[in-house]
Amino acid sequence: MKFQVKKNLFLVLLSIFLLPLGLLGVYTDPDEGWIGLIIVIPIAGLLLWALFQSYHEVRDDAFIAHFGPIKKRIPLRDIRRVNYSFNSLSSPAWTLKRMEVTDHQHRSYLLSTPKDEEALRDLLQQRCPHVTISI
Repeated sequence: MKFQVKKNLFLVLLSIFLLPLGLLGVYTDPDEGWIGLIIVIPIAGLLLWALFQSYHEVRDDAFIAHFGPIKKRIPLRDIRRVNYSFNSLSSPAWTLKRMEVTDHQHRSYLLSTPKDEEALRDLLQQRCPHVTISI
């Protein structure tokens, strides 16, 4: 089952406006502006990819978080805790309020919060009765 993630409007607008900034550098300084273009366009491309391809997926055996080209796969049997985190510097996500998934080796994965938090919580409780869930 797929769960779309919430998206903070400020972070979305920041990502969308990165591309014109690279073009502005070429316009204002044709001799050296291309350097900004080379830097900004790949970053903007990755962010736009992540903007349209960010979701969580719960399969029979795993929880998979998609953030553009980045995928985190956590086997359901390895999940130990799911709770909230407000640490905005630790991982890419579209929200400042993040979902933290901790596995049996005490590794934490900070992910965007899903739009339908209740449905995800209920599904995880059904599939992972051993997990402590506080979302």
